[in-house]
Amino acid sequence: MLKVLYSGSVTYLDEKNNVFVAPSSSCTYIETSENKIIVDTSSKDKKKIIISNLNKLDVKLKEIDYIISSHNHNNHNGNNGLFRNAKIVKYSDGSINDFKDPEVEIIWTPGHTFDSISVIHEDYVVAPAAVHLKKIFYKIMIFPLQSILKFQKNQSKE
Repeated sequence: MLKVLYSGSVTYLDEKNNVFVAPSSSCTYIETSENKIIVDTSSKDKKKIIISNLNKLDVKLKEIDYIISSHNHNNHNGNNGLFRNAKIVKYSDGSINDFKDPEVEIIWTPGHTFDSISVIHEDYVVAPAAVHLKKIFYKIMIFPLQSILKFQKNQSKE
């Protein structure tokens, strides 16, 4: 199961010129047969929204096994402290630390930051750090895996 707990937001001072303040990342919940996982915990001011949406799923904060941090910016990991029992998964020193779940793959996707990672689960890619401006794409980056594979196939023909 994959559920978006918060879809992310950007407050613009001047949208035409991409001048913005207060970006907040998406927050995604993944439940596998073995684990309960959060991909990015968004900004601290989104705490109530995230808790409320977990409650709707009947998931308690203490039940989260892993937080996968797409990269080390506070608008992506501002609520990590809510999940005291969770192991933090991030890219560091050339590897992904201590993560085991056969239903989830984590891939290194540098670009926005050197330590950016994305998550593949079932037919979806969760890539909160891939595109971060509303003018370029939607607020949250969850793609059907099939569209990613088609894109890669088309790129290899060029």
